[in-house]
Amino acid sequence: MNSDKTKARALALAMHAVFILLIVFGVSWQRKPPTPVQADLWSNLPPLPQTRAVAPPPPAPEPTPAPPKPAPRVTPPPPPKVERAAPKPDIALKKVEKEKKAEPKPPPKPEPRKIEDDKVARQQKEAQARAQREARERDTQRELAEKEAKAAADKVAAEKAAAERAARAAEASENQKYINGIHAKVWARVAVPPDLQGSPEAVFVVSLLPGGELQSVVMRKSSGNPAYDAAIERAIRQAQPFNVPTGDQFHRSFRSFPMAFRPR
Repeated sequence: MNSDKTKARALALAMHAVFILLIVFGVSWQRKPPTPVQADLWSNLPPLPQTRAVAPPPPAPEPTPAPPKPAPRVTPPPPPKVERAAPKPDIALKKVEKEKKAEPKPPPKPEPRKIEDDKVARQQKEAQARAQREARERDTQRELAEKEAKAAADKVAAEKAAAERAARAAEASENQKYINGIHAKVWARVAVPPDLQGSPEAVFVVSLLPGGELQSVVMRKSSGNPAYDAAIERAIRQAQPFNVPTGDQFHRSFRSFPMAFRPR
């Protein structure tokens, strides 16, 4: 092996020497010897003719030297082959197994039965969500209808109560007119005793029959003057029948009612 290296080095040195000689020879061959120039001396210069100056011709271009020939390429000897020992079967097998483990495994394909089960589960979930949504909508509509019905009922009840209050007020006003008429009719027949002092009050509960006939009269409060009390009870019995309303109004207000009497 050392002899091969020595031969290669000697061949390379010889090629470099030949390449240098070619360069030197080519450069010296291109050079030309300088041309001698002759000059005449004049004592008196003749008159120069008046001619138009002519521009000197351009200098001739220098010849381009030929490029040197490339040196022959020296091919280095091939490196000696190194025989590698064959890997052991166990090591090669472990390497293959390691490469297999390093490779990413493709995702497993879903089974058709699992896809079908997922589809059924998704449909069931969607149906359940739809049923819940419809139930919420029904509840909302029912609550809205109940609120509207309650509001309508409250409005009707309020209107009815207002109407009843108005009716009672009108009835009370009308009843007061009937009572005032009865009181005036009775008082016109009361003989006030001459010895009555002040303005004592006597209260009687009068019970009537439909049509205004007297059913009974009971003293609830005495005036303190028996003659005055007797005069009022006598006047009530003499003044019947009284002008009273009919129907429910009579039973509500004139079936039995109190009457108060004062002399002034």
